[in-house]
Amino acid sequence: MKWFKNFLHFFFPESCKICQKPLKDEEILVCGNCFKGLPFIKIYCSRCGNPLEEALIDYLLNKSISYCSYCERQKFYFDKVFIVFSYKSPISDWINEIKFGKDFVLAYKLGILLKQIMKEKLPEVDLIIPLPLSLKRLRERGFNQSFLITWGFLGKKPFDKFLHRILHTKPQAELSQKERWKNVKNAFLAKDEVKEKSILIIDDVMTTGATLNEASKALKRKGADKVYVLALARSTF
Repeated sequence: MKWFKNFLHFFFPESCKICQKPLKDEEILVCGNCFKGLPFIKIYCSRCGNPLEEALIDYLLNKSISYCSYCERQKFYFDKVFIVFSYKSPISDWINEIKFGKDFVLAYKLGILLKQIMKEKLPEVDLIIPLPLSLKRLRERGFNQSFLITWGFLGKKPFDKFLHRILHTKPQAELSQKERWKNVKNAFLAKDEVKEKSILIIDDVMTTGATLNEASKALKRKGADKVYVLALARSTF
């Protein structure tokens, strides 16, 4: 079916989501010029994902810090965090299009873009899984955006049976930083199959890291060896 895909691309080329310029074969969602203008996160703690102050950007441009003061105040169960973008336009707009506009194709393509950017930067792992929603939230929303992004990242449907969200909690966006950590406490349950496995969890947005931390704790309790987090974007609290 490759010939059919090439046929469609020739007569109906995809256009850049920002400037509407036709995309080249290797370009995903945006053209090369618009890609350079995306809000890539410049400096963050690779241990917990905490963005560092703007004052340090010129001094530490394009570097990640292995440890920060935020790590001292919280116990983190994931071993390392990888973040691509700051939660700013157009990334924030696209995430909202997925959540509220149910743009499944956009979620899938963001997953492809995520893989394109990160394929040489991630460690080898045994399992790549999306951050799960509770069954009630999944029924209310009808889909899990992290699942769709992971689908695009893998190029195939993710196997999401290794980790479950067993508690239906309040939306984190409605809570204070302290409340967020309490809200998701013991919200996840992992399967025995994760024992001695290295695992990458993919999510759309990371803020305090509380939800991803609880998911990682559930995996570590079942004997997971290493747990890494990959977030499309990082928002500030």
